[in-house]
Amino acid sequence: MHAFGMKRRKLASLAALKGTLLAATLFAAPAFAQSVSADGAKQLQDSLTKTFGPALFDKGIVSITPQGSAYAVKLDLTPTFAHIKKSGVTVSMDPITYLATPNADGTYAVTSESPFNYSFAKTEGDDQSSVKFTAACKSSGTFDPKLSVFSSYETTCPSASAAVSSPQSDATVSVGAITSKITGVAGNGGGVTISTAGTMSDFVETIVGKDKPLTIKVTAKTATSESTAENFQIGTVLDIIGIAAKAGDKADIAAQQGDIKQKLTAALPLWNNLSGKVTLNGVNVDTPIGPVTLDSIEENVGLTGAVKQASYGLGIKYNGLKLPDTPVIPAWAGPLVPAQGNIALKFEGVDLDALARLAIQNFDVTKEPPIPDEVSAQALQIVMGGQPHVTLSPSTLSAPAGALSAEGSMNVFPDKKGTVIISTADLDKLSDALGKAQVPNMPMLVAFAKGLAKTADGKAVWAIDFDGDTKAVSINGQVLNPGTAPGGDDSDNGGNGAGGGDDNNNNNAQ
Repeated sequence: MHAFGMKRRKLASLAALKGTLLAATLFAAPAFAQSVSADGAKQLQDSLTKTFGPALFDKGIVSITPQGSAYAVKLDLTPTFAHIKKSGVTVSMDPITYLATPNADGTYAVTSESPFNYSFAKTEGDDQSSVKFTAACKSSGTFDPKLSVFSSYETTCPSASAAVSSPQSDATVSVGAITSKITGVAGNGGGVTISTAGTMSDFVETIVGKDKPLTIKVTAKTATSESTAENFQIGTVLDIIGIAAKAGDKADIAAQQGDIKQKLTAALPLWNNLSGKVTLNGVNVDTPIGPVTLDSIEENVGLTGAVKQASYGLGIKYNGLKLPDTPVIPAWAGPLVPAQGNIALKFEGVDLDALARLAIQNFDVTKEPPIPDEVSAQALQIVMGGQPHVTLSPSTLSAPAGALSAEGSMNVFPDKKGTVIISTADLDKLSDALGKAQVPNMPMLVAFAKGLAKTADGKAVWAIDFDGDTKAVSINGQVLNPGTAPGGDDSDNGGNGAGGGDDNNNNNAQ
């Protein structure tokens, strides 16, 4: 399902790419009168040349010509792909033409009807692969040079298709209607908040294995996505791209790296928060043992910018999971399959602001590596000072036989200690269902788990404390494994692997 989600996001992002490519072309554009002329086209070209250098026009990557009441801005990335052919890789993308009509308020009304056709092929080596994507799309919106982004931009595609080949498998993908919308508004401190929303219908992917005669078909009735980049410092990013584009060689960049460092430092944290959500509905996966279906599945992600209390969050929620009715899956397993679930994880405790400033301060393009190895020790001290940890927010898996909930946290570095609290209000029902499982020693394991449980608020609770370094584990204060001393091994415990001795048990139970 994760691979399917990645493909869905890629198709939607390709639809949105038609709009974002133009942003780098028009962001430095001057305000024009509403009349369009050859002089105006030259003025726009000169403005972009000052920002990005003459290479864009000298190599034919960008061309600007008057066309009626609009400027035809043509983007052809073919010259940028030429140098990679030597490595056995071929990339092509059809040119895209935009019509940009200047408005009286200095913005541009932008339209495009160019199809999006892209291909990639690696023809050398053992991992030969290829990707081909095509979509006939139309788009329109308003570009605001003062924001350096589109204040609004919509793309619609009646259909899209892709073919992917790898050493392991071949895959074909077809999609029905795709819509994508981008909006941009002024943020704080010169930044811009950019939001996207997209929909997709009738997704069909067929995967055919090469090593083994295996065919898997994945379908989804609809999919939606949304994302927000809060207070993104796009002006600084485009400024730095412009400096790099104008630089003739490494020496030119080195001469300006002080300016680049200053711009980057001033723009920190680059953005406040990035967030996104993808929802798939009516999912069906045809497997060799039968269909696996989901009513819906939702994935949420969130990432702060380079701030002192940085975090990355991931959440997954699904409903209506059904497995095939087949002898391969024993009857006793059905009541234990979690038809609904939600899982939420967050990684935090790293001072990304300090790490970013350290990297920027010590970066020198004239050296190899650009950031000296000795900086790694300083970065490690910053990471250790924050005690990075993973938090499991209250999460639940619900099966017909009952539900299990869990929450907890674990340190990642320098120690790996943590606690996970598992609870259920359905202990008897779950115990009965597990007791029917045709698994060796299952009745004994169920009885053991019930004996360790404590009751709180009508629920059976297991508070599991563990140490990833010493392998020490206890449940509700009952030591199951006292662990090894730092640098020691299991033999140091005198054979008390599970039980740990009466003294340990009594002390932890009090």
